[in-house]
Formats: sequence, C-alpha cells, structure tokens
Amino acid sequence: MKKFFYSLIAAVSLFTIASCCSQPEISGKWNILKVNGEDIVVIGDETPFMEFNTEDSRVHGFTGCNIMNGSYTWAKKDFAFGNMATTMMAGPEENMKAERNVLEAMGKVARIKADGEKLLLLDDAKNVVMELGK
Repeated sequence: MKKFFYSLIAAVSLFTIASCCSQPEISGKWNILKVNGEDIVVIGDETPFMEFNTEDSRVHGFTGCNIMNGSYTWAKKDFAFGNMATTMMAGPEENMKAERNVLEAMGKVARIKADGEKLLLLDDAKNVVMELGK
C-alpha cells in the first residue's frame, strides 16, 4: 500500500510540474485577431495570419498587404521574433495601417500565453500586444 501511495504522489507531482510549466502549442496557422486591443480590419479576402513551424522555429504569415517570413526564439517563458523579411507591395490604406500595427507589435512581443483557443502575445510588462485565434 505504501508503494502505491508513493507512486501516486510521484505521478501527481510530475503531472503538476508538466502542466504548469509547459509551453502552449503554437504550431500551425493562427489568424491575427487584434493588435493592441483593436480588431484587425483589412480590405479583401485574406485575413492577416501567422503560421508557426515549431520544428524549425520559423514563422510565416500575411500582415495585411505583404507576406512575411522569419524566425523566433522561445526559451522557458521568453519569446522573441528574429529577423523578419517581407515583400514590399502597397495596398489600401486600411491594410497598410493594419500591417504597420502588426509589424510594430511583433517587435514588442516577449512572451506567449495560451487562453483557450487563442494565443496572447505579451510585451515585457505582460500587456497583450496581439491576439491570435485558430
């Protein structure tokens, strides 16, 4: 009985450690829903998005007018986008504004937090700078 009790305590402890300290799953395509608390509004059919490839620590996306590609680093709680490359096409002013906001917010991201079906990208002060959804 003692063996069973100790095994149960060890299993619960491992589960607690794994669930409290694990990183959220970010793989795949996420639509950019909000930047700095404001809804993303663009003219056209394509919604701005980010697609994370966790095997290569790469990110690909659409910012409102242009395609972006780059890298990210993620260690424990710290997250940062690396060098990003974008195409350089112009678009409707509303889309250009959305793109500027997205790219500016990406430079502030320091952490990622899962919130149900959403990813919250936070700055150093833990303010939400971007909200992504599947």
